Amino acid sequence: MAGTRRRPARAAGAAWAGELRALWTAPVWGAVAVATAVTLALVVRLWRAGASYGVLDPSVSALTSLPSALRAAAWQSGTLLGLLLTAVVIATGLGQSLEGGTWGALRLFENRVGVLWARKVGAALTLSLAGQVVTGVLLWLTTSALARMWPVRPRTIPPWFGGTVQTVPPLPAESATWSQAVGTIAGALLVQLLFIGLAGLGAALLRSVIGTLAIGAGPLLVTAPLVMLPAAPFLPHRWIADLLNLPSEAQYELYIWNQVPPDPSPLTGGLALAGVAALAAVAAWAALRSERALRPVD
Repeated sequence: MAGTRRRPARAAGAAWAGELRALWTAPVWGAVAVATAVTLALVVRLWRAGASYGVLDPSVSALTSLPSALRAAAWQSGTLLGLLLTAVVIATGLGQSLEGGTWGALRLFENRVGVLWARKVGAALTLSLAGQVVTGVLLWLTTSALARMWPVRPRTIPPWFGGTVQTVPPLPAESATWSQAVGTIAGALLVQLLFIGLAGLGAALLRSVIGTLAIGAGPLLVTAPLVMLPAAPFLPHRWIADLLNLPSEAQYELYIWNQVPPDPSPLTGGLALAGVAALAAVAAWAALRSERALRPVD
């Protein structure tokens, strides 16, 4: 009996590992490399531009602290780069299997759609977590090296009418604590669940890679300009800003998306995001259970 119980457990573990291996495709690797390179390039450019004049942004100078670097990586994962990366992951995984007709073959071995969908969600979240940690460590190592090569110098103000030279010290770094870093990473994973649900719904409804990319990233990208209107509090963009406590001055520096200032209500944003993410995930599961997913591609 014990051996019988262990065999299904080993088979389930192998299935989870298989989902993770299935994500290591060339498009995913390329998207991860591009997202990481963009993040590092933003920080290097800002550091070199401001360090010599003592005007380095406090949130950038804080990246020499590992918790701050991990928090910045989570900000990127929960905003535009994370959204696009998640769309690519689901499109090359679930979207490709539906478009190519292999989803029906999977259903022959495991007819529980909830299990298949849970495995794909878990694998995508695991990839997101690994990406956040790796990006955070690379940010920390890069800025630590930059701090040695291009240290932040105090600003000097020239004298006026025979006055004395004034020296302005650099702005204090806005370092994060470990609890703040862990909380931001957890919040980014919740945001990622929303991204995954939208992309999975697109894959289930359209059964194509392009359709997965369109529905996975399209709704949030199209509604991004609305953050400047009174409807902003009712948009997921505001909830993300609240949950992750996105600093508006770090737009295009440590994260790329929109300029929504956060309200002091992370709990409200988190609950709203959790509800929408759960709704998107359930809708994707319901669409994947439909008979249309089992019929050959037209």
